[in-house]
Formats: sequence, structure tokens, C-alpha cells
Amino acid sequence: MKFKFNPNQEFQLKAIKNVVDLFDGIGEYHTQFTLGSEIAPNLPENEDLDDDFLLENLQFVQEEFDMQMDARDTPTMKIGVSHSLEKERGQMLEGVSNDIYEYPSFSVEMETGTGKTYVYLRTIHELNQKYGFNKFVIVVPSIAIYQGVKKSWEITRDHFKTIYGNDFCALRAYDSSRIQEVKTFATAKNIEILLITLAAFNSVSNNLYKPTDKLPGELLPFEYIQQTRPIVILDEPQNMGSQKSKDALRTLKPLFSLRYSATHRETPNLVYRLTPVEAFRRNLVKRIQVVGVEQRELGGKVPISLKKVSGTGRNAKVTLVTYTSKKGIQKIEEVILKTGDNLFDKTHLEEHKGMKIHNIGSSKGEEFVEFEEGTVLTAYGGDGISKPDVFRYQIKETLAQHIAHQKKVERHGAKVLSLFFIDKVKNYVGDGVQPGIIKKIFNEEFGKLKDQLERFKDKTPEDVQASYFASYRNKPKGGQEETIYLDDEATNEKQRKAEKKQFELIMKKKEELLSFDNDVCFIFAHSALKEGWDNPNVFQICTLNQTLSKDKKRQEIGRGLRLAVNQKLERLNDDQVNILTVIANESYESFANTLQQEYLEQEGEAPPKPKPKRAPAKRQDKFYTSEEFRDFWKKLTLKSNYTINVNSDKLLAEIKEKFKDKKNNTFPVPKVVISKGNFVITTFTFRIKSFEENNTAIVSVIKEDTKGNRINLGGDLFDGGLLISENDDLEKLLKEPKLRGFKVNSIESKKSNPDIEFKNGFKVSKFKPETYTVSDNRDVKSKDSKSGLSKFPIFNVVNKLEQATSLTKETCFKILKAVPFDEQPKLFRNPEGFTNKLIEITKNALAIHVAENIEFELSKDMKEDDLEELFPEKIDYVQTEIVETENHGLYNRTQKDSDIEEVFVSSKLELDNNVQFFFKFPSKYKIDFPKIIGNYNPDWGIIRKDLSGIKVQLIRETKGTAEIENLRFVHEINKVKVAKRHFGALGIDYDVIKGDEDSWYIKKEDNELNKLF
Repeated sequence: MKFKFNPNQEFQLKAIKNVVDLFDGIGEYHTQFTLGSEIAPNLPENEDLDDDFLLENLQFVQEEFDMQMDARDTPTMKIGVSHSLEKERGQMLEGVSNDIYEYPSFSVEMETGTGKTYVYLRTIHELNQKYGFNKFVIVVPSIAIYQGVKKSWEITRDHFKTIYGNDFCALRAYDSSRIQEVKTFATAKNIEILLITLAAFNSVSNNLYKPTDKLPGELLPFEYIQQTRPIVILDEPQNMGSQKSKDALRTLKPLFSLRYSATHRETPNLVYRLTPVEAFRRNLVKRIQVVGVEQRELGGKVPISLKKVSGTGRNAKVTLVTYTSKKGIQKIEEVILKTGDNLFDKTHLEEHKGMKIHNIGSSKGEEFVEFEEGTVLTAYGGDGISKPDVFRYQIKETLAQHIAHQKKVERHGAKVLSLFFIDKVKNYVGDGVQPGIIKKIFNEEFGKLKDQLERFKDKTPEDVQASYFASYRNKPKGGQEETIYLDDEATNEKQRKAEKKQFELIMKKKEELLSFDNDVCFIFAHSALKEGWDNPNVFQICTLNQTLSKDKKRQEIGRGLRLAVNQKLERLNDDQVNILTVIANESYESFANTLQQEYLEQEGEAPPKPKPKRAPAKRQDKFYTSEEFRDFWKKLTLKSNYTINVNSDKLLAEIKEKFKDKKNNTFPVPKVVISKGNFVITTFTFRIKSFEENNTAIVSVIKEDTKGNRINLGGDLFDGGLLISENDDLEKLLKEPKLRGFKVNSIESKKSNPDIEFKNGFKVSKFKPETYTVSDNRDVKSKDSKSGLSKFPIFNVVNKLEQATSLTKETCFKILKAVPFDEQPKLFRNPEGFTNKLIEITKNALAIHVAENIEFELSKDMKEDDLEELFPEKIDYVQTEIVETENHGLYNRTQKDSDIEEVFVSSKLELDNNVQFFFKFPSKYKIDFPKIIGNYNPDWGIIRKDLSGIKVQLIRETKGTAEIENLRFVHEINKVKVAKRHFGALGIDYDVIKGDEDSWYIKKEDNELNKLF
């Protein structure tokens, strides 16, 4: 079986031509050039490529490409025109040479799965045919890509021979044990390609820099490469961007370099671009559908996994894997915290507010992390969900998708492959006696579903599955030889050899796996081997991780984007065949949002509206230095001691009452939520057609998506355009909800560069169309499934409750016994979820009990506050959060956190002439309350004259309601009740108000008395 290649794919030919045209004009007289020595270089030693010549050609290539993109109305593909030639300049590898070297680099951006390797291998032939260049070094960052390039060269060799009639092209895969081949590479007169990993030459200790008997003579191995003046091709250069890597690349002394990637970090001298959106739109890659298998407890809590604990005691740190939110986009990331850290500060997720690390346990095998609000995570349970249950749903979904898709593509002669990536090999291979949990589940689920597909009916699970894990034999001192499986990427020579061996095996099986003669169609591999699985007939990718997967989504889907082939290894171009299904261990929404964000990083999106610079808030020293302020603050710094009288019997009765509240206090049952939808990207292209009278303009808005749909939203009027004026809202005009925020702010037709600006900051120039890209998550369907019957090991619940609440062991035992009988079995199904809920219920009841029974007593001691730090001369605030407070504010501008605060400040405090001054308590100012209540930061401090002219000290808390019991959160009620007692002890008038009351300065109790009289 041999892969068939189409030599006439326009997008590939354009990428090749744009590189070849960079050197147009140098002629091919260099082809036969040789030095007096035996080395055959690309150019003689005394001849260089002129910078001005290269820049002129580069600009021509870029201008021509952008004109073609304009003609196609695909502005996101445009690459722009360079003003200067970017060159890579710096020192060579330390310890090898102190010389400075520079060379130009040219970048090609191509989406994964569109034939990037094919393009640069064919570019080599074109450069040789046109200019006589014959020495090329392909540098790759990993063994996986190294083996992949070797395989690509093998399967394209005959194809290129047919095109170029040239059988004199050799690829030499560098191996330090055959180092003499660098001399053959340097001296051969035909096309020579040296394939090498970066790790083979990025250290002075590498064999490439050492003398060897295998290469007699004056030159060291690397000097043979240098003297060829090689053209260096960088595959995935974003993984070779460190200073040391750049030094190593300069040490090869390239004539120039060509950089190929889908995910560049930098693109010097960009000559070609094929974006992900364009690749989807042209059906050059498979379309994506996502099945999200999300693990949740009842109530939909955001999952958190404990990955590891490092260090001990005060130095202990915990690594958690959970969702984070940045710019409204949720993604899965690792976060590292220590005792006292707040999870919300790292994730910015509302669900994580108040989750402060209280304790970290680092004993081996018993690692845990405890949060102040009661949640406890352990290494074995993570987020309280049974991993085998999640694995089962993922495997079942993968099998179901596999069978359904095989039925669909059978008539096309395509064999469907499914890939399972796992992060713990033991979960598959087991202990040598019993299979691992993943293999066991697969065998069971395959047995249940196999009769749905004719091809599977007489097959056993063993017939249809294969596994690829890097391993090596190891014999510990005094022990027996054992097999060691790699759970992480290789870090030493023995591990790298194990990886290399496994990648070689994967590549050898590439064609074989595509044949129906081979029964294997379910492949299990370690996540670290992902890059090796570049097989066109991968239609399902399932990640079976013990923790949430934090890999780049584009990396996860990259292995399955290539268009499928049939039994003759011919490409299939049917978009109903070419669908990749990702079975993710997170929700569809999370996966799709993260994937969208990764694509948008390369496509561009509507920017947030820039915030104009505003003068900082200035302190008004007439108030700050006043005797009234100083006296008020002196009273606020008085310390108070508190006593709490806990009535255990009453507390237990209150907790029992809470157990009866089934709506809010049901103990959690694990469940798995499965969501499914198609991943589609939609692009809007805005173009100004003309400016009209009365400050209006005609614009065209083209809507396209990656399913190939294209609509002119402007309709047929005004030559396919839309007449707009200031304050027009495109969302309403075009009935397009994705254009929310596109309200016309200004139409500037008389500027040198006329433009239209929208209120979200998006701007379209008369001379340059702009695009806005969003994901369009279509037909998303969800279903809930209860978790299986898995049971967890039970830890000491009473001890956990005692640690979390500081109640006595006896009281904790009584609380556990009081759990309703019908709720008790949930302890065995979900011990962490059960215990966390028990702690939560107990803490809530205890907090209410404390708030009702706390007593404060004044101390003579005073807190030491730095007033200059709390109230600096100037404060920079976000412009939209400012209220002008020139009349009575301690600052001439004051930050507001809500509309309620704004009403109170602007309509009451600023307009009341009896108010002497007021201030907002800075966030750094905290009053120490019991831990169960939490520290307190009041809202407003006010000095106001009463009817008799006496200056009264007031503290007011602005809330949505003035009725304490009606506050939204119980912890708010508790804090306010405790604050009332605290300030009462200080002799300060404290109250909760809505902020719009005329009598805001009178205590509610006093108001009620006034009404009586």
C-alpha cells in the first residue's frame, strides 16, 4: 500500500512558489560550483545573498500574495509587507565559538494537517532545480517529529521522483553513532538532506562538537555542516525559541532558514499564510465535533483535581488542575498555591470565591489540601468523582461514535481508527496479573456494543486493540528485572531510546493500520506520544486522563485533522466523511471556548474599547488632616476582645433542622454530564464601500463560516452594502446576535485615513477591510448520567469535621450520627463530596450560632495602621468606576463598586450639607472577626452634624436591602450582625442601608421609635 499524493493542490503550490521566488534572479550557475576542497556548498565562501536583493523579492512576494487575498475577499490571510529584512543575529553556542553570526529567516504558516512537511520537502526539490541549492538541514524539536519526517520522506520519495525525474536525493537521519555520515552529507554533489533533532547539537557536550576517529582530518563534525552553508528548515520553530536553541542554530552557519508551523510565536519575514479558519473553510482538514464528558457533583460544582503536593510544612505547595477564566474565556490550567493563598486570585472564577487554602497534607500516599470553607481534596479522589465511571462514559461514547462513523464511511472504503491517549500507563497495562482499569472497561464495553457492526461480530476485544507505550527494562540493586513505563516525556538517554523505538514502531504500522486486513482499529498510547500519531484515518480522539487535561486543544485535535484515505490510500474529499470527534474529559462548552481562543490568537478578534487616561483621585487634606478625621480613626483602631458562648445542644438542634432542608442541603451524588456539538468558526468581514452625505456611510458585512457558508448581510440595496449612521446598532439592523457591541460610535470621512469606529473599539479603515471572528457552537445537546456504583476508601469523617470546625470530637460524632438515614449511603459513594457537604452545613449553622452569641469588650490596646499607606495622596482608579466627590469626599473622586453606591454617594453624601466629610474604607482595612465569620471590610465612614449641631461618627453598609435578614447570602447576614456588635462596643453608630433613603443617617431602631411618637 502506498499513499497517493495530488501534485496540483493550489494552496501547497503557492506556499512553495512564495519561498522559491525569494531568490529569483540569482541564476543557476552555482549548481556546478565546488571549492578546491571536497566540500560542495550551497554558495561559495566569498559570496552572500544581498540584503537589498532579498528585501525587494520579499516585498514583491508579500504584495502579490496580499493582492490575491484581497481578490478572494479573505483579509485574514493577508501577511503585510515588510519594511526591512529581519535577520537572526547573535553569538554561536558557548564553548564552541565566540563568533557573532547572522542570517535571514523566512516564515511559512500552515494549519496542521494541510501538508506542511510535503510542502517543505517539495520546496527543497524546487530550490535545487531552479538555483542548484543542494544542502539542507531539517531541524526538529522532538523524536516524534523526527520519526514523522523520516516517514514522510519515505512515502513521498517516488512521488517526487515522478515530478522531478531525480533519484539523487538522500535523507540522512543524524545518529551520533554514525557520525561519519556528516562528511558524506557535506561532500555529495546531489541533493543532501540532514535530519537532526535540536537536542543533538544544542550542548557543547554533544558528539557533533567532539573529535572522533570516525572522521580523520582537521575538521570537527559540525564544521563539515558549517562549510556547506546549509539551508536550515525549522519544523515547529516555536519549540526552539530559547536563547540556547538560537545559539545552537547560529552555530550551523545557515545561508538562510525557512520556518514552518501552524502555531508560530514569531514570524520573521512571513511569506505565506494558511490560517485555521481558511483551512476549515476550504475543506482542507476534517471538521470538528466535540463530545464533552464532564464530571460534576449534584449542584454542578466546578471540578478541581489535586495533581501533586511538593515540599513539606510551611514550604508545602499544592498543584491543582481546574478551570480558569481570562477575558471571559474558561480554560483548564494548572495552578500552584501555598497555605493562605486564595484560589479565586488564580482562577478568577466566581465559583472559587472564598476558597482559601487552610491546610496542605504532604505525607506520601496521604496528600490532601483543605480549604477554609471546608472543601477537602485528596490525591485518590480529586474532585469526588469516580474516575472509572468517567472513563467508562468516555470509552462508551468513543465506541458508539466509532461504530456509527464506520457504518457511514464503509461505502467509501475508509477504515475508521480511534485513538485513546492516557496519562498513567498503569491504568491500561495493570499490575502484570490483572489488566488496568481502562483496558478492563474497554473490553467490557466492546463486548456490549460489538454486535452493532458486522465487522466486529466475530472479533474479541484483543483482536481490535493495540497499545504503544515507551518502556525499558530496569534491574534495581538486589532486585528483579522489571519493565518501566514512561508516564512523562523522556528526560535521559535510556528513556529517549525507549521513546524512539516506540515512535519507529508507530510509523512502521502507519499504512498497515489503514487496511481492513488488519483488525486493529482502537489504539491506546501515552499522551507523551501524541505527536507520533499523524494518521489520516483517525476519526475519534479520546483523552483518558486522571486529571483534567490542560494540553493545548489544537495539539489534542492535531493528530486527527488530516483528510481521510480509502483502501487505495487516495484522499477522500467528502465533508460527510471528514469529521473528527473529540471525546474530551471536560464540558463541550469549556473545550470549544478554549479551542476558539487558541484559534482567535492567530485570527484576531474585536478588541475591547480602549479606556481613556484620567487624572488620579486626589486626597483632600482639609478633611484628612482635620481633628474630626483623626479622632474618628483613633476610635476605629481600638482593639476589642470577643467571647463566644457555644451551646452544643442548641447547635446540634440547628444542624438537624438544616438537614431537613432537602432543597439546599442534599448530600451530593456524583454524575457525569455528556454534551455534544459541532465546532464552527464564523468570520465577519467589514469593508467601507463609500462615505455619504450627513455623516453616513455604506459598508458591506460578509458573514462566512468554516462549513463553507457565505452571506452578504447587507442584502441587495446599495450595491450589496448597508447604509449606516452614528449610533446605528448592527446587531439590531442585521438581526445578528454575534454582532453585539457593534454600535456605530463615529464616522470620520475627512481624515487622511477615513474610518468608522464602533463603541466596542473595533475600527474599519477606508483602505483596509477588517475581520471579526467568533466560534459558533451549534446544536449543543446535553444529557446527565448518574455515576456508577464505584466506592471510595473512607477516611475519618469525624476527624475532618473536627479539624474544619474546631468543635469537640464528641459533638462532631453526634453531628455525623444525625445525618438522615436515607442520606448516609452517599458517604460510601462519594466520601469527599459527602464530607465537604457535612462540613459546609455544620459551618453554616455554627457561623449563625456564633453571630447570635458573640460578645465584644473594648481593649486599651490599639492597632497600628499606616494612614499614609491606607490613604495615599493619589489613587489611580478605572475610569468607569468613579464618582465625583469634590464636595465632601476624603478624595475628590471615589471608586464605586455598584449602582447602589453611586446613588448613595452622588444623591445623598455629596448633596447633604450636614455631611462634614466621608470616605470609603480601603480594601486593605480589615477587622478581625472569628475565622468562621471571616474578616470584615466596612463600606463608608461618615462625619455628620445632627440637628443639635453635634458631629456624629457613622458607619454605613450599602446593600440591596436594608433588612438584614433579607440579605442575599447567609455569610453577609452573619458579618453584619457581628459588625453591629463590634461597632456598638466602640460606640459608633452602624447600620445597613439601601442608600436611597432620606433618613439614611438615622438608625432603623431610632426611626421605629420616632414613628411611635
